[in-house]
Amino acid sequence: MTHSRTGQAAPVLPRPDGKGDRTRRRILVAARRTFAQYGYERATIRLIADAAEAHKSSVMQYFGTKEQLFKEAVRFDIPIDELTTPDPASTAENYLRTMLGRWASSPDSPMAVLVRTSMTSEEAAEELRTLVTTQSVDAIAEHIDLPDARIRAGLFSVMMLGIASGRYLLRVPDVSEPDLEDVVRVAAPVIRALISGEPEGRGCAETALGQAEKAETDDAEQGEGEGEGEGEVTVKGGAGAGAGNGG
Repeated sequence: MTHSRTGQAAPVLPRPDGKGDRTRRRILVAARRTFAQYGYERATIRLIADAAEAHKSSVMQYFGTKEQLFKEAVRFDIPIDELTTPDPASTAENYLRTMLGRWASSPDSPMAVLVRTSMTSEEAAEELRTLVTTQSVDAIAEHIDLPDARIRAGLFSVMMLGIASGRYLLRVPDVSEPDLEDVVRVAAPVIRALISGEPEGRGCAETALGQAEKAETDDAEQGEGEGEGEGEVTVKGGAGAGAGNGG
């Protein structure tokens, strides 16, 4: 035990990577795997303890009940504020890469396990609704300056669940087989339009239209500024070609 300068005993803090922490992490990993395999209803504390090579009492000591263990095992945090930028296009790509990347990191990632178990358990479905609302909808709506911000944030959230489920759980071929960057490239404009309020492709269309109008203006100005002789060369080129073809 160490002592402070006042002579009083200073509290001894547990080591960050102590045996208890390792056991706790091992139980969480086993719990995700067990919940994913058996579902919320059929998974038991004993099954999870066996998978973690731990005693049932240890599981109860760390987490108390199966419900609490489940909530801890599937809890996830999405750093929406860090991923959001002033540019909606960059923001959309950040959201997609981060959320899909987390699913791809492990078949038993917290989000994947939660979605899988929510299909057969109302308790899991309620936990999914809660986490999607607090971690995604609430946070994203704060960055959308539109009257229907929460609707847009909600639609974004369920779209992300659909893309991720189709790619990593259902493994729909045309969604699961393409490279992640291809999925981001195709989906990002849709997400951008949703969170910015601008119609999809509007920015690209306006840019292309602006470039075309500028090109026409430049051509017109160039034509007015060119000498008469240079203009005749152009005409003669066409006429000469015609004459040559006639000869």
